[in-house]
Amino acid sequence: MRRQVRFIGAVALVGIGAVTVGACSLVAGTTFTDDAAVSQKITSVRVDTRDGAVTVHGGKGGDTVSVHRSVTYRGDRPQGPSHRVEGGTLVLGGCGDECSVSYTVDLPGTVPVTGETTNGALKLSSVGAVKVSTSSGSIDLDQVSGAVDVRTTNGAVTGKGLAGSRTAVETSNGRIDLTTTTPQDVRAKTSNGAIAVTVPDAHYRVSADTDNGAKKIGVTQDPAGRYRLDLTTSNGEITAEKAAG
Repeated sequence: MRRQVRFIGAVALVGIGAVTVGACSLVAGTTFTDDAAVSQKITSVRVDTRDGAVTVHGGKGGDTVSVHRSVTYRGDRPQGPSHRVEGGTLVLGGCGDECSVSYTVDLPGTVPVTGETTNGALKLSSVGAVKVSTSSGSIDLDQVSGAVDVRTTNGAVTGKGLAGSRTAVETSNGRIDLTTTTPQDVRAKTSNGAIAVTVPDAHYRVSADTDNGAKKIGVTQDPAGRYRLDLTTSNGEITAEKAAG
């Protein structure tokens, strides 16, 4: 089947001595970068890679998706693209053993993002619903129009402009900082870190639990409230406040 991506950028060797984060160890490697354009209509993005950061920017206009990647490898140089299109879904894949690939994707529309990476940060802006996870890395969300369900084992989670019907965030080690633009259910849980939530004025059922830290609740609490804030940390302060204005 004919590939429907075309590479448009020059490849740049960044040097020997870069570090690849592998599943078992750190290895020295060689890094190159390249760019590709995807002409098919993309209706969603799925992250399916072991090592590497992923950045997705939606709402860029036009009708072409651009994919920039940075590949660090040891041994034989990976050949061909590591992304593919499956039925309208742009899949950001890995590049094999002893290899990491980081992506920056610019999309013309606002589409949902799903999937996971083992080692790497996730940064998503102007996208639809989000359901992603990483075992080690921060998660940064900005202007998300759909529901949010994100998890990381080790890293902070930041979200602003969250406009969906619900937000669920979990990390084992890191701070959680969320700002929603619509009243909604929010669940935030961390084992080690503070939690700060800013929400529109509404009536909320609030559950705030910390083993070591202050609780500052500045939203309207109502046992019969339509929306729920469920905030839990083992070690850190919990703050819930109304958005200004």
